[in-house]
Amino acid sequence: MNQTPPLALVKTWYHLLSSSEDNDVKARAQEMLLKAFESPEAIAIYLKEHNILKH
Repeated sequence: MNQTPPLALVKTWYHLLSSSEDNDVKARAQEMLLKAFESPEAIAIYLKEHNILKH
């Protein structure tokens, strides 16, 4: 994806991925994040830059 999705959408996907008990929901959230950012590293960088992931 050439354009970063809205921050609220990324937060929603991350929240679903990290807290949902439904494996289908987690899989879909992970799929959407990977489509948007193309790699787990790029996702982590974005999450850290926007204070969503604090490590």
